[in-house]
Amino acid sequence: MKKRMLFWAFAGLLTACQREADIQPSSLSLASEVAGTYRTNFYLDPSCVAIPAGQMPVAELKAESDDKVTVVYTKLYPAKTSQFIEHVSLAREAESVQLRLADSTIGTLQTDRVFTNNGMEKQGQLLRLSVQNNPQLILSFAGYKQ
Repeated sequence: MKKRMLFWAFAGLLTACQREADIQPSSLSLASEVAGTYRTNFYLDPSCVAIPAGQMPVAELKAESDDKVTVVYTKLYPAKTSQFIEHVSLAREAESVQLRLADSTIGTLQTDRVFTNNGMEKQGQLLRLSVQNNPQLILSFAGYKQ
């Protein structure tokens, strides 16, 4: 009986001495969370159905500060062109991250269903951009983070 009690006390002691596995708050800034390359395909953006698969548009978010990013939108077809949108503010909402330029929302980033290039559905980070502020800067994009 004493051996059994001694065993359970030892097992309880070992269990109590293990490291904590609590969820810790992330020390990453919002900009570093959303930074990355986002790719599209004709499943996400039907307007790209005539574009060859290797030349689909790409959006890249580059961190400037804790809550600001630069958006680099690159079209590869028919000729390579890039548009830069600097000082885009980020604001966390309940289900998404809002991308704001001046006083208007130009996009969202949220966890949603995305379709890969071969049509498989998976959970991923979906970026939607819609900029129509001035005639020189008009773009529409939907893509997932790689």
